[in-house]
Amino acid sequence: MQIYDVRPESFVKQIRCDRCGLLSELGEAEFQEYVSIDLKVGYASIFGDGNDVQVDLCQHCLRTTLGRWLRVSDAVARQSLLAERLLRFDRDHGGEFPMAAAESLQEPETLPVQERPPTVQRSKNA
Repeated sequence: MQIYDVRPESFVKQIRCDRCGLLSELGEAEFQEYVSIDLKVGYASIFGDGNDVQVDLCQHCLRTTLGRWLRVSDAVARQSLLAERLLRFDRDHGGEFPMAAAESLQEPETLPVQERPPTVQRSKNA
């Protein structure tokens, strides 16, 4: 038998951008767009062995500071590509999604039997 109880848990109510100071509250659209990095660095890190590194950036500061290295992909294009792949998916295949290149790898109906060269016996004295 499982006996349940309720206990309060902490949660993030506000986020302040560490770069520009913009404050956003839970429930605001901007709040959902923050990027938070929280990591423990390892041996020989430039941040010091085993230290913790954290930063919270609003979307505007993220683009300003890292924009030239960010890879942004179009969600609509990804969704249409997924839909196209789902149409080509064969349930009986039992595996991954077929790719366009995989269609060129189809085996022909008849394959020639490959001859195996005779094995050469070597004498023990050789």
